[in-house]
Amino acid sequence: MANANSTPIETPLDRLKVEDCWWGKFYQGTQADLIGAGLVKLEWFPGPGTAKTATRIAIVDGEMKVLPLGRMATREQQEKGLVKIFQASKNVFKVHIAYSREQIERENFKREIERQHADKKRALEAAAKSPGEFLHDQKRVIKGLLEVVFNHFRRADNGFHYSKEVIEQANDLICDLIELAEDGKVYFDQKRHQHFMDDVEEKAVKAHPEFSAFMAATLAIGKAAA
Repeated sequence: MANANSTPIETPLDRLKVEDCWWGKFYQGTQADLIGAGLVKLEWFPGPGTAKTATRIAIVDGEMKVLPLGRMATREQQEKGLVKIFQASKNVFKVHIAYSREQIERENFKREIERQHADKKRALEAAAKSPGEFLHDQKRVIKGLLEVVFNHFRRADNGFHYSKEVIEQANDLICDLIELAEDGKVYFDQKRHQHFMDDVEEKAVKAHPEFSAFMAATLAIGKAAA
């Protein structure tokens, strides 16, 4: 049994450079590590009997085989997933493993789930959760708006402008409003809170209707089974 001071065992997969994209994964490493990681077979690599620097592997008669040089993969083969191997240097190869159509749809659906959760999370995190947070947020917004208003008092238009006294009065009023925004009495309305929560949920449904319908159906099945 490994102890706290033992060195973790490095696997062939650990030694590979891996990159993700929406349609598949890229692996880069030595032939031995790529094979050792279980990603490819020896006979798939470029070399004698195949192309010199690159090969394409696809489903042929129910199993993955190297496509003959110059032959493009069919649509059906592409939808089931392709593997491409490139020789990057003398001892390094790049392997592109494309997702099947089913995997891409599954990944897209997963991203939709993550996006909806992220959108809802941002909306909920941005909302005030205490009187202090409410006052802080409102003061920041109101102060920004009042600065715009005050700038209008100081501007001139074709030579016309407010007097110094008016500008000073405007400044005093704005300072009072900012102070009121910072220290004003705050109430909590449960109905308005619920309206806010409903609005967040409604926006999520409109943004991702298919996922929302799926989740609603899943919850309904869960309740029926309970």
